[in-house]
Amino acid sequence: MVDRILLFITAGCLGTLLMKMHLPIPYMLGGMAIAILYKTFAKSNVTKWPRKFRDMALMVAGYGIGVNFTTDAWNNFLEELLGISVATAIAIAVSIVIAIITAKIAREDLKSCVVGMLPGGITMSLLMAEEDKTVNPNVVVVMQLIRLFGVIISVPFLTIWLLDAKVINTSLASVPHEGFHWAVFIPLTILGRFVAVKLHLPTPVLLGSILSTTIFNIFVGNVQPVPGFLMAPAQVSIGLFMGMMLDTKRIAMTKNILPFAIGGTALLIVISIGVAYVLADLYGFSLVTAFLAMAPGGIAEMALAGLSMGENVAIILAYQLVRVVAINMFVPPALAIFFKDKQGIR
Repeated sequence: MVDRILLFITAGCLGTLLMKMHLPIPYMLGGMAIAILYKTFAKSNVTKWPRKFRDMALMVAGYGIGVNFTTDAWNNFLEELLGISVATAIAIAVSIVIAIITAKIAREDLKSCVVGMLPGGITMSLLMAEEDKTVNPNVVVVMQLIRLFGVIISVPFLTIWLLDAKVINTSLASVPHEGFHWAVFIPLTILGRFVAVKLHLPTPVLLGSILSTTIFNIFVGNVQPVPGFLMAPAQVSIGLFMGMMLDTKRIAMTKNILPFAIGGTALLIVISIGVAYVLADLYGFSLVTAFLAMAPGGIAEMALAGLSMGENVAIILAYQLVRVVAINMFVPPALAIFFKDKQGIR
């Protein structure tokens, strides 16, 4: 327990330093960096960050994201549904092409590569890696983590250095402070998580919190943004959990796919920038918002990056959410049909 407390404090200190440097999602990056360094070089029995801490952090982050989704944002979502659908299809298609190339050249199992390269479906991918005996879990975990880490680290920096974005807020949502007190997030997120689990939604802790907050915000009344003294520790906890997922043994066992995982992630990011230019021109929102909406990262990470830059979080959330839902709903049955007569590697 003492090691975990020291980890948390150290990650928080690094996050504060990164915040002073005006970097996006500083506390999450701080948590990831400290966890990776600790797991790689320190001799300790602590190899994982408790899931319950991560889940509580996701509830805070989900609330912080959900308060930005208003009635106007919902109307915009409906108007842009075609663009969202096409953008989602492009992201999934490109990831499948990368997986096919990886499997062919690296001589790895195709199904494992497809699951490992899916842009945004990490929860489903890791679950399949554990439960599907035709999938190589090492390939899936390594490819997903490289994609996620690569996007979380590179995309925020690219938006600043390439797209000239500015970090204006490192922890609070850019919404009015009037409305229901932020403490309403406690019953809202607990209820949202419960319902999402019962409905078997993907990433239920995060999505349940986002959806319950969004519904309350639209139909009951505006809620205050989550305060920084809660959002910062939440980001640290999420970062520590993700950083602890890195396993050097798995990387060593799958070193033949590393160049393809890294190159594939870079290609996904480049294509995301290209699609973002089209979306920004078509719908009129900023290029930074469009890029964060298209980036093949996680909902929480890209939305929190948008919060720190004062971008349109509702747009980012809509695109990321549709992609995750589409991947979780349609990809598993499609894989089952396509690979029904094929044997994978375990």
